[in-house]
Amino acid sequence: MANSANTSFFSSSWLYAGVAALLTFCLSYFQIFQPIEYLAYDRLLRVQSEAPDNEVVIIAMDEKSLQRFGPLPWPRDVHAQMINVLTQAQVTAIGYDVLFDKARDPSDKNLIQAVKNNKKIVFPVVIENLKQDGQLLELQPFAQLNQVTPSLGLVHFQLSDDNISRGVYLRGGLGEPFWRAFSAEVLDIANGEQEYILPLQEQKISKPSFDLKKIEQSQYVMIPFKEDKHFFKRISFVELLDNQEFAAELKDKVVFVGVTATAARNADFLPVPISRDGQIMPGVEINATLYHALKHEHYIVPINKWVIAILSALIVFCAFTLLPISLPRRNFYYFLLGILGVASLMWLALHLMHQWWPLVTPLIVMTTGYLFWVWRKVVGNMTFFNQTINRLQHEAANAIELERNTSLHDKFKFWHHLKLIKQWRSSDQREGVYQQSVPVLIDGKEWLLEPENLSKKEQRLFNKLLAQTLSKPVEHKQQLAGVIENRIVQVEDAITKMNFLRRFVEKSMDKLTDGVILADNDGQVFYSNIEANNLLPELRNKDQIDLLDILNGLTLVGNSNWQYLLKQVLLEGIGREIQAITSNKRDLKVGLSLLSNVAGKDFVIINLSDITTIKREQRRQLEMIDFISHDLRSPMTSILALLSRYQSHPEEFEEKQLSADIERLTRSSLSLAEHFLMLSRTESHIEIALYPVELLNSIDNALAVIMPLAKEKNIEIAFDFMAYDDIWLNANEDLLGRVITNLLTNAVKYSPQGSFVNLDIEQDSTGLRLRVQDQGEGIDKEQMTTIFKPFTRMQRHEMAKVKGIGLGLRFVRAAMLRFGGSVGVESEPGKGSCFILKFPASSIIED
Repeated sequence: MANSANTSFFSSSWLYAGVAALLTFCLSYFQIFQPIEYLAYDRLLRVQSEAPDNEVVIIAMDEKSLQRFGPLPWPRDVHAQMINVLTQAQVTAIGYDVLFDKARDPSDKNLIQAVKNNKKIVFPVVIENLKQDGQLLELQPFAQLNQVTPSLGLVHFQLSDDNISRGVYLRGGLGEPFWRAFSAEVLDIANGEQEYILPLQEQKISKPSFDLKKIEQSQYVMIPFKEDKHFFKRISFVELLDNQEFAAELKDKVVFVGVTATAARNADFLPVPISRDGQIMPGVEINATLYHALKHEHYIVPINKWVIAILSALIVFCAFTLLPISLPRRNFYYFLLGILGVASLMWLALHLMHQWWPLVTPLIVMTTGYLFWVWRKVVGNMTFFNQTINRLQHEAANAIELERNTSLHDKFKFWHHLKLIKQWRSSDQREGVYQQSVPVLIDGKEWLLEPENLSKKEQRLFNKLLAQTLSKPVEHKQQLAGVIENRIVQVEDAITKMNFLRRFVEKSMDKLTDGVILADNDGQVFYSNIEANNLLPELRNKDQIDLLDILNGLTLVGNSNWQYLLKQVLLEGIGREIQAITSNKRDLKVGLSLLSNVAGKDFVIINLSDITTIKREQRRQLEMIDFISHDLRSPMTSILALLSRYQSHPEEFEEKQLSADIERLTRSSLSLAEHFLMLSRTESHIEIALYPVELLNSIDNALAVIMPLAKEKNIEIAFDFMAYDDIWLNANEDLLGRVITNLLTNAVKYSPQGSFVNLDIEQDSTGLRLRVQDQGEGIDKEQMTTIFKPFTRMQRHEMAKVKGIGLGLRFVRAAMLRFGGSVGVESEPGKGSCFILKFPASSIIED
């Protein structure tokens, strides 16, 4: 399913990118957005920074010159005079952008002579439309002038579809591209003997048409017009004639002479892309600009439309291929960066590479395509939102309802059952008088509650329940105006409820006393609650956990294996319960069950119940049963045997001796039963009351019990009552007295005759210690760890036939655990033993 989704995703994105790229190619090749391309070219062209040209000077036939010489055309003596001045100034070349197409008067001789003397002048050739029959005519200088002119150049600027002059063909003419551009001819003169070769020779027309009604042109370049109006130095025509000092500045300069006065008749002004002087420029400045571009190879070459169409298609294809794999929240910024990048590429190509890459079409397609793509995503997301909302609302409707509208009466009744309040009523009810009522305002209505006599814990519980009752449920957000906003609010509400249910379930699982493990049908554990982690620590801190690895760490009780049990559960769907033992010897009851067909998948649930305490209790009960069946039954069997012999042979028994034997055996059974009952009670989970007990009094009672046995063995028991003040412990008087009695009994029983048993008490900040020191044989290290187990006795005591059943020390240990303390022993063979009862500081009750 994932592979098919990925395939669908990539095929969809690639198809979208391919369609957008094909559309871009067509739009770019057929120049559908050419007006916008022109607009982009004009704006990018204006973003420029270049130092003024000090090589070229424009001699301006301006308004001041018109005031001196009158309207055009001027007398040709004036032009002859100007040419002579320029000749004397030793200029490098002259581009005289004035057409002398007809001979006029004798003054033509002066002009011819001036041109003949100069030998560095270029006059224009102009193509004019005669309009009668559509025939075009090339206008050249009149014949005599033409003969002495060093060079002629075509002045014919190309207007774009929007009637703005952006470029020029470097070759042109009627029927064939015979003439080179005016500025190219000036550059050829300025180069001296080295012939200037036009660029873009590959664009020459191989077969001219020779049609005089058609202008044949080749080698088109775009002119990099200058935004700075002072890029070329200008000198007024009349000022140069009047002041010869200006002529000194023209040495080795290239000079263009032409009309700059807008009021001049037949003035040669053209609209250009830059924004100055109403976006018009005199022809002489256009020629000067072209000269500068050709000289420094800064002319702009438009790239072939095939290349631009392919490049545009590639840009769009890459953009829409990368778009789906980027993060949605960053798509806009990536696209904005892409558009700025393409615009920067156009500017760099224009000003650094001197090429025009019209890439506005891919920008338009990218923008509109991105908007369309966003629209598709919005529609898709809305569909997804609707489906998600319906699914979440359906799941939320069928989930556990945690917010129930419970009446206040039911709440207060429940609190009454918990013994938190005695009674309650609303403030508008007159019956009943409460002594210690608590006013509570709930939903604008006042209630009077009379609490019970609560402990601190009960008071905290009451305050908690009351605070939860007073807290208001989360209000749903108001309906918003937008459809998308409302859908988002619905999704947030549904997700909030589902998240709350999820957290509720997770916390509930963690509060379970049993461990729970969830695994998928691939055998991988994906959830375990806190109790499961405690029982099986290997579940923690693992990214990937194999179920069988966890189960194989448990030792099964019985002849089976986990692989078989797990397989049977998956095959039959019937749960199994088995017992297992962990690596740290804890007994577990393990339940395996199958949760089938949840969203099309099966899951395995493993339930872990810690039955260590139960198994220990079972083993203890079995030990007790064995004890009862042997030790407790033996005296009874002896009594029955004595009675049977007495009935058969009464003459062999004295009645007094028989009674003494029966009493001895009966007391032995009673003693065993008492020890057994006390130990069972102490080790059981039955609550034993703890209360203040005076320790010295318990010691005194124990000494009273043990003194007869001590006197029989001539053993002195030493304890200085006067050395201690009253000591009160939080304990149980019966259990504490029997604990001390058991230790003193063992000390007297296992000490030799005529020895001493000492008792002393130590108390510090950590607690209290009662020490019982005897002078017996001591305890071996091997038996130090077993003396507190039930029915355990030292081997030499059994061989010496010292009476005992092995429950006394077990009882002492169990009782001390109930008091929150412990029992320890210090002993060396041959030096006696010292048993220590340790009570923590928390067990000591101060006055």
